[in-house]
Amino acid sequence: MWIPALSHFFLCFFLLSASLSAAFSPPSEIAIGGLFVVDWSESYWERYIAAATLAAVDIINSRNDILPQTKLKMQISDISVTRTLVENDLVSPAQFSLLVENSLIDAIDRMPRVPTALIGPGYSSEAIALSPYLDQRDLLSVVVSTTSPVLSNRTTFPDLVKICPPDSYQGLALADLVKSLELTSCQIITCSSVYCSGLSSKFAQHAKAMDIAYTMHLWYMSDLSGVKANLSKAVASCVASKTFVLLMTDVEATNVFLAAQELNVLHKIIWIGGEGVSSLLPKDLPPNYIGLKMSSNHSSPKMQELKSLWAQGPIHLSNSAFGNVSIPSADMWESYSYIPLAYDAVFALAYAFQTLIERNQSVDNTTALKEAFLEVQFYGVSGYVAFNSDLGPKDARYNIEQKISNNTLINIGSWTSHGGLTFHSSEPALEDGAVGVCQKIVLGGMFVVSWNKGYADAQAAAAAKVAAMMINEDKTLLSGIDFQLDIGDTSAVRAIAQNGFLSGSSFQSVRQNAMSTIVKNLSVNGATAVVGPGFSSETILTLTAMKNLQLDMFDISYSSTSDVLSNITRFPNFARTCPSDNLQGQAIADVLAHFKWQRCQLIGCQDVYCTGLAERFLQRSQELGIVVEQTFFWEFGNPSGTKSLLKTMYDNCSNTRLYILAMHNTDALELFDAAKAIGASGKIIWLGSESVTSLASGLPVGYIGMKVGFNETNPQFARMKNFWGRLDPNEYPGLTNVFTNPYLVLSYDATYAVARAFDAMIKKGLSVFNVPAIVETFRSLRFEGASGLITFNRELDPSDAKYDLVNTNENGTISVAQWEAGTITYLVQREVSQQTWLNVALTWPGGNGPNIEKSCPSISTSNSQTVLAIVLSTTLIFAFFCVVALLSWYYCCKNTEVEDHDVEIIRMIHHIRHQLKLTRRDGFLTSKEVRYRKFVLTRRRMTVIDYQLLEHLARLALVKDFELKYVNAMCSWLRSSAIFHPLAETETVSNLSSFEHSHDHGGSLQSVVSDEQMRYYLLGDFVVGCCEAMLMPDDSPEKSSTEGLDDFETRFAFFLEKATKINIWHDDELNLFPKLKAAVSKHMAMLGQHCQTRFQNMQKEAAGEKLVVFQDSHDPPRRYSPYKQSDDEVGAIRMHEEDAKEMLYQEENKMIQVSPSGYRVHNEDVFISQLHLRAKLINHAFQKRVLQVIQSHEVVGRTRSHDKEPTVHWEEAVLGSSDQSTICVDFDDDHNDILHHSITMDCKFEEGVRRVEVSFAPVKSLARMSQKLFKYADPLLRCVRPYSGYILDPVRLSVICEGPKKILEIFEWFNSLDESSGIKVCRVKNKFIASESQEGYRDLTIGVLFTTNCGMKIIGEIQLHDKKIHQMKIKMHKLYRILRAESTRGI
Repeated sequence: MWIPALSHFFLCFFLLSASLSAAFSPPSEIAIGGLFVVDWSESYWERYIAAATLAAVDIINSRNDILPQTKLKMQISDISVTRTLVENDLVSPAQFSLLVENSLIDAIDRMPRVPTALIGPGYSSEAIALSPYLDQRDLLSVVVSTTSPVLSNRTTFPDLVKICPPDSYQGLALADLVKSLELTSCQIITCSSVYCSGLSSKFAQHAKAMDIAYTMHLWYMSDLSGVKANLSKAVASCVASKTFVLLMTDVEATNVFLAAQELNVLHKIIWIGGEGVSSLLPKDLPPNYIGLKMSSNHSSPKMQELKSLWAQGPIHLSNSAFGNVSIPSADMWESYSYIPLAYDAVFALAYAFQTLIERNQSVDNTTALKEAFLEVQFYGVSGYVAFNSDLGPKDARYNIEQKISNNTLINIGSWTSHGGLTFHSSEPALEDGAVGVCQKIVLGGMFVVSWNKGYADAQAAAAAKVAAMMINEDKTLLSGIDFQLDIGDTSAVRAIAQNGFLSGSSFQSVRQNAMSTIVKNLSVNGATAVVGPGFSSETILTLTAMKNLQLDMFDISYSSTSDVLSNITRFPNFARTCPSDNLQGQAIADVLAHFKWQRCQLIGCQDVYCTGLAERFLQRSQELGIVVEQTFFWEFGNPSGTKSLLKTMYDNCSNTRLYILAMHNTDALELFDAAKAIGASGKIIWLGSESVTSLASGLPVGYIGMKVGFNETNPQFARMKNFWGRLDPNEYPGLTNVFTNPYLVLSYDATYAVARAFDAMIKKGLSVFNVPAIVETFRSLRFEGASGLITFNRELDPSDAKYDLVNTNENGTISVAQWEAGTITYLVQREVSQQTWLNVALTWPGGNGPNIEKSCPSISTSNSQTVLAIVLSTTLIFAFFCVVALLSWYYCCKNTEVEDHDVEIIRMIHHIRHQLKLTRRDGFLTSKEVRYRKFVLTRRRMTVIDYQLLEHLARLALVKDFELKYVNAMCSWLRSSAIFHPLAETETVSNLSSFEHSHDHGGSLQSVVSDEQMRYYLLGDFVVGCCEAMLMPDDSPEKSSTEGLDDFETRFAFFLEKATKINIWHDDELNLFPKLKAAVSKHMAMLGQHCQTRFQNMQKEAAGEKLVVFQDSHDPPRRYSPYKQSDDEVGAIRMHEEDAKEMLYQEENKMIQVSPSGYRVHNEDVFISQLHLRAKLINHAFQKRVLQVIQSHEVVGRTRSHDKEPTVHWEEAVLGSSDQSTICVDFDDDHNDILHHSITMDCKFEEGVRRVEVSFAPVKSLARMSQKLFKYADPLLRCVRPYSGYILDPVRLSVICEGPKKILEIFEWFNSLDESSGIKVCRVKNKFIASESQEGYRDLTIGVLFTTNCGMKIIGEIQLHDKKIHQMKIKMHKLYRILRAESTRGI
């Protein structure tokens, strides 16, 4: 029975196959449309491309091995009108794109027959504009010269086949070329078109990765005068590279070269161009040109076949104004690299058609045609042709060509995507492309110039201006270069005072932000080096700003003397013409020792200058046996407090009336006023620092102080004085003070030092913005300045430094002696003895002579009985407390184990001591070990640690509550060498207080020995390790309970509220925060992997595969979407004619914000406010309506649960009884407690009852809306203003369920709603598609048009989450707060 049946089956199958074969026959003709510019000029490059396609058709039609039964017909349609369209401010980008699209459609409609496929158009912007039409008509186009990388996205542009390589390859090839030519920097010149934007972004990306410094210029290329003006600015400064990378088309490059020719800089610039520029004829390219060109093999048989056909006669272009196209000349063959690609594009189409015909498929089936292209592979005129899955070329090939004499381009190398860059011989020799076409150098100046002309900084600024003027007059220095001083006023920084309104950290943060703004502005203005500022603390702010802003800049100060600044590891780009306080502190102590003054008192301010100077003075005094009886570091700016401080010091029983002043001049004035107030001004001998001495007036008679010494007989000093004297004293104040204030002279010398360094560098062919070269040049600098010989040591401190000892009398302040290298030399009364010199050379306060001693009053005999009674009482009290202490000690020893009850903390303390090397073996004891006699005193020196410090550090590690003051004290303890208290051989063990040594005097770490420094670094690593453990997410990607989430929430809150407050995070030397961010990045990667694992498991669940391929039919590309907040149908944003005018005025008045990526954004505050208000008005109604949709599927009678109890009842707050009410808004939703909670309910699904959580969210903030504008400003997105219209989630909430099947079912709950529901799905973003993953996280996002009862509308967002992935998202969001912060303060 089965044999006849089987025979019958085969017979039917054969007849069916035969009938199908008979029914299919190859088409006799296939029409191909060509979109080319053929009527611009006779030699325009696209005419030759069009001719090449016609030649390819003729050759294919003459062959029998390709499409033997079918002929191709090429229909050329001119698109010159399209190419003439120019984008401007009168039309929006979307309107312009629509104009281009309609123009191209008109060109297609003019073709005699409807084309089966297209070749062209030639520009990327044109291909993008045509893409919707291709999608609508199901039409394929092979593009020959559209190279924008955005076109490689087959999802967005599914109907484009690219035979030319995308600019993602070209950008990499150009970066490889610049790097291979050993050019370390360049200037990028580009335009705003799609082609330019894509290519420049890719080149910049790869240049940054290769450490190539670049400056990007975005120019409007059609205006030759504008191009000339922009080019003039680009070449005007020596801080700019003279290597120009042109990322533009040939037409735009022509304007750049014309502008360079008119500016006479064409031959002075190294030009590097992309393939668009290289398509110019060799005669139109400048000297020093090297560029990329599409690769082609001119000696191949295919090329010879094309040339042979063309040589037989011109190729006829029907309906073309210029008629036939003659065979290109040799130059044109070399330049027009798209000719081979156009020829091969026709062959690729033919091979694809042939594949379809062989499969008995219709050539009109575009989907099948695209699949056939994936099988096309052949050797064409341009080389090997094959296509990847994006319908782009599998391999990218470029030739490297260089312009030589006689208008000739030679091939010097090649680049391929699989082999990189190779030169045919040795690399071409080029000049240093970073020197610049030097016409101007900008030096930044940082001075306080807005206070008054008599202020010291204003006079120092005048000295720097005088130097700049003299440098410009000196023909031997920076010849032909304009040396400009651009002053950044630091008055605002100097004016910020610490007070009760600002904490210490806030005070520093405010000053840092203010200084960063000044530094950034100077950098924008072209400054590569700055002179100033005047205070050491301000200099540290300046250098920190340069580091934080990643600005390669050099700083030289004339009066920042803090020893901290000599740390070249921390401040490698800093120099100064003033000596450091390390020398001044030593000089002051040497003066005391020289005059045999063995006792003194010290008062200082609290900033880095004062504490650093005092630290060195105290160290040197100890070496010389000088006793400092009282030391106070005071916060000045409080006259009454200063008066009380001085009175306390003066009234104390001290043996000296000599006061050392380590402070600023303004602080000293406050102190001198206090001395007058308590009647001690004539009884105190003041010896002040150089800053105090710099006071123009206000120094008391008898004052002794230090002053930076310089040679007043120096010819350069006289030259400076003479020049300065010819200037207007109102505009250039300070000349009269150059003898008393040496910093004016040092400011002059600092300016000259920069000029001489730049002059030396330029003569050596070095870039003036090469900061390491500036540093090395300064180390070898040697010249005669106004202050004397200027040289610098390795730390870039002055090599030759001296101090004058000055004295104030009734006539003023004079120099009486000089300190140099530890030696005191008298400048007056040199012939007398030392004792006589003190009497005759110095004026003393109150006329009391050189006696520095102060006698303490003795106790009178009349009070002896009282004293005796006091002594006896004190003895009895002491004896009583000794007995009590003895009993307490005994009791404690018996109960040691009871007190140390927390075994976990004890173990952690043991771990900490070993990790930080604080064990007994290392020479450390805890206060408990001392108290409980758990060690035997030896002759070894031991250090005692307060046990509480270790205990609270252990509590931090165990995520237990701890007191911040103890952990901070531990950090300060290890930070300073003074904190360690060694036990001498004869000393008893004493407890070390946690807070006695917690004050950091701001000194350098250079004085800390290596072991102590190591412990401090280990502490930093320990804190980072603790925080890393706190932030460790759950390891299980499939954990379904919320235990892990709750535990992580607790640990993250502990980290945020406690751990981030530890002071050690703010120590720049340790730089701990980047280490923490690196650890958090690993946690993020792990969570991302967990999300990916969960996603893979979801695909195996019910409806998993359906979710992965789920596409939204409502979601066309954004720029064509009918739904924006500003659309008439929505009306959440209203843009009127006046608003459009305001945008134009913003452009004219340069009120445009520019993002870090270079995107331009108008001020849209008015639109954002409209959207935010609309969102606040109807957010409650939106949340309520979405909840009602979910509740319609709820199982009746089941109990709901809340994440936490709201302050109002849920049904009253959300459901209420006002479903039909005319009240459709809830204005005050920020204070609606329920909107910050979630609710969980049981809902009915196809598989049964499952839990669903609805998580409500507040309205998106105004600040966040403003930030999102920069995203939509990306020109590649082609968004239409107002950009705020694209913010589609001002109201939003999340729905969390388990698994893909529930997600799709909930989607259908919303998608199936009718219009009366007020919810209409308008777009869907499916992040479960493989290509949509962002850091591993995935969800299904629904954009809905929501309409209230009273007709107000807004587009909102509903996020559908898988529960397990959502729990990981919560953790990722919290960790991301750390990654995006600059410091712990910003989390």
